[in-house]
Amino acid sequence: MRIGKARYLAPVAAVVLIASACAGGEQESRERELAAEDLNPAPREDLQEGGTMVWALNEYAEQHNMAHTNGNLANVRRTAAAVMPRPTRYDAEGGFEPLTDYVLDYGVSDDGLEVFYELNPDAVWSDGEPITWEDYEANWLTRSGQRDGDFQIGSTVGYDRVAEFVEGDDDYSFTLEFEEPFSEWPTLFNPLYPAEYMEDEELFEEGYQKAYPVTAGPFGDVEFDDVSERITVSKNEDWWGTPALLDEIIFDAMGSDAQAGAFNNGEVNGFYIGTDGAGYELIKDRDGAYLTEAVNHGHRFISLNGASPRLEDVRVRQAVSLAIDTDVLSEVTLDAVEWPVTGEVNRLLRSSQNGYRDNSEGYGEFDTAAAEELLDEAGWTLEEGENVRTNADGDTLTLDWVVSDDLAVAQDEGDIAGQMLAEVGIEVDVQHVPGNALFPEYIIPGNYEMASYVLTGVDPYAGGSKGNYGMPDADGEWGNNLARTSTEEIDDKFDELMSETDPDRYAELANEIDRLLWEEVVTIPMFERPGLYAMDDNLHNWGEFGLASDYVYEDIGWAKED
Repeated sequence: MRIGKARYLAPVAAVVLIASACAGGEQESRERELAAEDLNPAPREDLQEGGTMVWALNEYAEQHNMAHTNGNLANVRRTAAAVMPRPTRYDAEGGFEPLTDYVLDYGVSDDGLEVFYELNPDAVWSDGEPITWEDYEANWLTRSGQRDGDFQIGSTVGYDRVAEFVEGDDDYSFTLEFEEPFSEWPTLFNPLYPAEYMEDEELFEEGYQKAYPVTAGPFGDVEFDDVSERITVSKNEDWWGTPALLDEIIFDAMGSDAQAGAFNNGEVNGFYIGTDGAGYELIKDRDGAYLTEAVNHGHRFISLNGASPRLEDVRVRQAVSLAIDTDVLSEVTLDAVEWPVTGEVNRLLRSSQNGYRDNSEGYGEFDTAAAEELLDEAGWTLEEGENVRTNADGDTLTLDWVVSDDLAVAQDEGDIAGQMLAEVGIEVDVQHVPGNALFPEYIIPGNYEMASYVLTGVDPYAGGSKGNYGMPDADGEWGNNLARTSTEEIDDKFDELMSETDPDRYAELANEIDRLLWEEVVTIPMFERPGLYAMDDNLHNWGEFGLASDYVYEDIGWAKED
């Protein structure tokens, strides 16, 4: 039952072979090395103790309970990972091992039906209470959807497969029992919250609302400043693990388009450039700047709200996909940051993982004739002399596309795609909304029809994406599936995937699911997100972490002065 490091979806190679566009407009094949991670690494002994890092984020999120529907955000995770427990640490190749600050050992039985945990008795919450099996059981009961009450749970994936929680011989051991193997068990309890905040409906909803009342990480004492929209975490002096090098990290929320200027002016020490072409031009040759280049664990896509009356017919969604030339959108965005355009993307696997392939044939190509035929079949016709299609009731095929008013790339995507869709008689109304409101007021509650954004992985596995692409729960709640459409076949394939232990078959199933998602057009993937960060060159162990899916926060630090 004991395990060491396992590589479940290991990279094909340390570098990725990709094609990039040359100035002449033709494609030339060439090798471009994309590392599994790029953290500007340095050993701890070469780094100073103390100091502050100012880390730019593009959102000042309110809900920091990541189990909550509104808390399932990458910006929330950046803070939560510094101050909250999790049992597993991944590496850039997708390997995993117990994070011994919290879990001394864990493992799975030969038949895959039992997973044991041996907790670290030194691990304590910031209120002095030990972290015990009771915290894990409370998280399981709530996140599996079993607890009575109005808990707004983003996803039950994985937790709903646990048949029984068996406490061990003491407060620091327990076993999860499954009715069928769950190959992705290392993903559970990430992050872990104190039992009382999982058991009480009000505390679940409000306890971590712009607050971290109880923490257990190398950093803690979290302060929210609503005026400056900054979150500060301080070194936890009571931390039982390897001490943090930094005294504090300040997460400074600002518009994505403002981050490069703030970095150039010395106001922040690191930020994600991603697809910010103007920002890249500003700082790419700046003295003292380090830019990362590695595989990112995320992809950018167009989301279609399948609950909209105009998009509920899969033929309309398929037509929208065929009418948008995603290669053009990708080139416009990625050329601006000198990042290669591959013309390939996969929702569930990254290009560094075993079995990665593009599955878009027949649904992802640019084909306006096929799009027009599908729209006609769906009852949306274009009358002679008109520019916008209508149905039998006289409704126009007008789609609301929401974009953040501080993200130029999203605005460009909406405008360019709108022009493409107009060619087949679909009108697009691009609505600019405040960046902090994009998710909580528009995308999460379903007040949109089209939007473009990024999904980032929190672990190397694909099964957790069932929450993003699967069917609603018994109460009809879609949870983290913000596209609000799916099929039972997709659900069943995810369940089969999460029981599979053979890596090759696992990858095959992931590709089958990705293909089904193309057929249903739950989303329209555009490209794998660039692993492009900028930081001060004397800041180390921060940047692009790849499949590791998070940082070793206690190792982030500044180089010693000569």
